[in-house]
Amino acid sequence: MGNSLPSSPSRKKSLQVAPKIKAEDNPWYLLATLYGVPEEENHALQERNRIAWNRYFAANLDDESRAQLIGQRRHPVEELAAFPPEELQEVATAFAERCKALANKPALPPSDADIDFSNVDFEYNASFEQYLFGRYSFFRSATFTDGAHFNGATFTNEADFAGGATFTFLADFDGAVFSREANFSDATFVSGADFVDVTFSDIANFRGATCCNAKFNGAIFSRVAQFSDANFSEVAGFNGAAFSDLADFGGAIFSDRAEFVRATFSRGAIFKNATFKYAIFKSAVFLDGAKFADATFQGLSLFVDAKMKTSTSFEGATFKTVPPQFFGVELHEGTIWPAYKYWPTPKKGDKVQEFVRAYECLKAEMDRLKRHEDELDFFALELQSRVLLGRWEWGLPIALYGLLSDYGRSYARPLYALFAVAAVGALVLLLSGAVVPWQSLWLSIANTLNVFGFRKDFFDSHYIENLPAALKILAAIQTILGAILLFLFGLGIRNKFRMK
Repeated sequence: MGNSLPSSPSRKKSLQVAPKIKAEDNPWYLLATLYGVPEEENHALQERNRIAWNRYFAANLDDESRAQLIGQRRHPVEELAAFPPEELQEVATAFAERCKALANKPALPPSDADIDFSNVDFEYNASFEQYLFGRYSFFRSATFTDGAHFNGATFTNEADFAGGATFTFLADFDGAVFSREANFSDATFVSGADFVDVTFSDIANFRGATCCNAKFNGAIFSRVAQFSDANFSEVAGFNGAAFSDLADFGGAIFSDRAEFVRATFSRGAIFKNATFKYAIFKSAVFLDGAKFADATFQGLSLFVDAKMKTSTSFEGATFKTVPPQFFGVELHEGTIWPAYKYWPTPKKGDKVQEFVRAYECLKAEMDRLKRHEDELDFFALELQSRVLLGRWEWGLPIALYGLLSDYGRSYARPLYALFAVAAVGALVLLLSGAVVPWQSLWLSIANTLNVFGFRKDFFDSHYIENLPAALKILAAIQTILGAILLFLFGLGIRNKFRMK
């Protein structure tokens, strides 16, 4: 929607050193409150100001952008109709009247210029609910000391709040005075949202917001940060962000990289039902738990060197293509993992070694935490990954190990296999006619359990020596298989009951 205007280095530098100015001395604020500054519950005046602002900037919309906004029902149709020339004159007259009491009377800002609220000190409530920001919008280093209402606003070009915009008091939510939050719920940032180094001293509400190329790097959230059901259509940057209270990203969709490098979550982080294309939590710190329950990780997820000081839940989470990387991570013993079936194994053409290393790391960490069952699961996943290394010394033995004992996790499978070996052997002996029917079963069992010496206890050596060569070979095969299956049975019992 519209064309994003690039920010020049010189302009950004000048904004950083500009002094604070009162809102009433800023022409854009005067235009935003064209008919006066409304009280919090004066919805009629708020609506009148909004309609005038939106129609003024609707002149910048092309037909496609206007149709898209109408189709999304973000703004009423009548608010997206540009002023005709005669009504523009009325706007100019109203603006002149708005500036009448000022010593320095600014000119009406042109509708095709950047919207510049940089360094403005909003001493009182700032209401921009459902406003249309049709140009590049600067709020760099602005200070909101009472409240900020941007819920339902649309930014068709980049919105720049970087450089330390500060929301210091609680703000109204949809007109309710008690809601107390910096409210960007359901706001849409079409061409980028820059909140780098912004400080939210109270609740920051971005619930249901749609953000393209969102930058919250270095942002400080002193109270609840609400990003549930937000949609990040491009990179979402929260690198170095500090969340002092709950950070709620439940149901959020990250369509590109979700970057939380060195982010700090002090009072819990919720990513339940979130969807990640790429999740990067490298060196992130979770001091009070994190919930990734039922989250979907479509691609690479990095938790390298992260610190999870308390229980973290991945219950029901799905890693669709590659396992997460937890190299150097500090996990808590209360970590909850998804069921074994939700973990991926490599397919032909995948980088198998990356799967192997990832599962080796998780297996070692589970061993350190004495989480034996999880350790076995990750060991099984590691072995399943090794099968595709393509070497016979890995593929066939591992495949048989998995088939016969579920990678050492089952004692039932080798037990059933022992019965099968004995039954098949008894049938072969019976059909051979070399032994009487009642001896075929006992001899087969003795062959299978020959490691215990049962055969010599029930059958003398002369009897065995007189058997045909084929039956001697059968006995040797049963003895070998029996020994292997008994070992796997014992291993399964040991692993099941965690015996040394």
